[in-house]
Amino acid sequence: MYLPLTRSNEDLRRDEAYLNSALQQVDSLIKYCPLSSESRVLDFGCGQGRFAIGLAVRVPTLGSYCGIDTNPESVTWCKRWLEPAHENFSFVHLPAHNACYNPTENSRQALPTDDNSVDVVFMNSVFSHMLTDDITYYLGQFHRILNSNGVLYTTAFIEDGVPDVEENPEGYLGKKSTGALHRVRYEKAFFFKLLKDAGFEIVDFVHHKFKRTKQSLIVARKCDA
Repeated sequence: MYLPLTRSNEDLRRDEAYLNSALQQVDSLIKYCPLSSESRVLDFGCGQGRFAIGLAVRVPTLGSYCGIDTNPESVTWCKRWLEPAHENFSFVHLPAHNACYNPTENSRQALPTDDNSVDVVFMNSVFSHMLTDDITYYLGQFHRILNSNGVLYTTAFIEDGVPDVEENPEGYLGKKSTGALHRVRYEKAFFFKLLKDAGFEIVDFVHHKFKRTKQSLIVARKCDA
């Protein structure tokens, strides 16, 4: 199994920590959505393929996996080292604007995915770097591509009793935020309403689920009109 030598993930420089985190991501998802040879998974913000590596180990017979990211170097690495070893895996570069990860682009981009063609949308640390308009746009995209009762698994910085949305709140989590959209924090009820308005129902919420980042877990299911 190939691992990226240079890693963008905080505190995951050791191979053992990196692999364990990949497996933990998959195990956490499987609790809500068992995966099989029929499952179709979209990993939005796949980065350097950490979740894909975990899937390859835990669910080697997975139906299909597509990783999408705005960073061309990450996608190039995944296409070189992961895609050839797993014929049911594919990686796509999406040149969408994000002030944190891809500031040189000018606009959002529709997902290159057919309607009702995905069972699971997985996102780790993506909405934590997006403001409301972008989240609303991509929730619409996820609702379009997910099949009936499809699952959205995502993380975000969520708290009670804070402003609806706040970019890089000072002193949050005892850490210093640097650069645009480093940490975007949402008020819980406001964030849940974004999901509801986009056609999702909440399946579960775990506050500060992930000890390393203090992000919360949100699992939602597509509601058909």
